[in-house]
Amino acid sequence: MERRGLAKGSDKWGRGGGPRIRVEVVLAVLVAVSLVGVSYYYLQGSALSGASRGEVTTVSTTGFGCNDNGMPQAAQLAEQSPAFTDLSNGLCYNYMGESGPSVMLFAYYNGTIAYPCGDAPFLSPASAIQVRTNDTAGAYSAQLVSPSAVGSQEEKCGLSIPLDVASVADVESTIPAVPQLNVTLSVPQGGRSIASVQAVLTLDGGSQTFQFKGVTASQALVSGKSVSSIEITLSNLSFNANEVYPMTISGTYGGGQAFSYPVHIQIAQVP
Repeated sequence: MERRGLAKGSDKWGRGGGPRIRVEVVLAVLVAVSLVGVSYYYLQGSALSGASRGEVTTVSTTGFGCNDNGMPQAAQLAEQSPAFTDLSNGLCYNYMGESGPSVMLFAYYNGTIAYPCGDAPFLSPASAIQVRTNDTAGAYSAQLVSPSAVGSQEEKCGLSIPLDVASVADVESTIPAVPQLNVTLSVPQGGRSIASVQAVLTLDGGSQTFQFKGVTASQALVSGKSVSSIEITLSNLSFNANEVYPMTISGTYGGGQAFSYPVHIQIAQVP
């Protein structure tokens, strides 16, 4: 059967004998070798950037954005008052609701991302404005207040984890238009020393591995210290500023015991 197949193929090249068949055999072998090589490369690439899928969540700041049509008319009028504009300096403050009778609260978010428990991002407001209204006179008074007035920024943390996420940021790449991410991890105060660590970050399209090669058994990461890993993201991956991505952190303690656990991150400084 195989020989007939080659003979039929050789008919397209022209009729003839053995030499043409041998040529096709050689070509078939070369094609097979090429396919094996391509398959190997694909599998290796998949191992590096395989679609280790996790839940990617879209996030946004709380409240009504300054241009949101759903903002109550009273809040829109307050934002247009001279008392408010003198304090806001043209920045976009979200309307957070009423904090008391005739008292409205607005918050400005500048993209600051914190990890109060080390395993999940928290968008904290950079500043807040409180506006008081006088319904009789139609006047407004405004003052800057502590961002904590927007709501409690204290999160109840669960069990301690080996390493906290300090930040994940898009940093300037040495190659134009090629994203580069910087993942920074830190050992909590009083935490155990770390002898090795890596992080696998799931993005849109697959995953990226971050190796922290400076952390070894002889150069362990100790309590209160941090370490960073910068990687140019693979070409098939993408990410957005308003999404939360899963990341798995694994490694070993100074005593050799292994650990692995999931966290969620939000990428800062995305252009």
